Amino acid sequence: MLRLIHVNKKKGEKLKGDKLRDLILMVYLNNKYDKDKNRIPWLKEKLGYSTGGLYHALDNSGYFERVKDEIRLTEKGTNYLNKQILPQFAFFNPIAYFLIILGFIFLYQWYFWTYGHVNTIIPWYSALFAIAIGVFFRFFSLRLTHWIMKMKRTESQ
Repeated sequence: MLRLIHVNKKKGEKLKGDKLRDLILMVYLNNKYDKDKNRIPWLKEKLGYSTGGLYHALDNSGYFERVKDEIRLTEKGTNYLNKQILPQFAFFNPIAYFLIILGFIFLYQWYFWTYGHVNTIIPWYSALFAIAIGVFFRFFSLRLTHWIMKMKRTESQ
């Protein structure tokens, strides 16, 4: 399973185990991208929990609430997710913005080369490629992580 790097610089709440962090992230991503996909057998298979271990994590950790067939993050779970897990994915945002701006600069340069006859080195398709990669990193890095987590089998299988 995707193992998140857990670095806690400040004294604060620490979680024991990668499985619980993966469970928090998987529940969040499933609620965001795959509605009604937080089923106990599916989570058990993907994250490598035993049946009792998964129920224990869901009921006793304080990070989750189960209402009928739904599994949602509590306020405590959402706070942990926003402070400890999601900032790791924010690493891609500055890179994405840089590529988008660079792509628009390349397009601006290409426009002057084509219509103003000013020499340039960067063709227009490089500009579109830089913009596309930037947009992908900015808006789809979490979706890609979700897809990878869904496709991977547990390490014990």
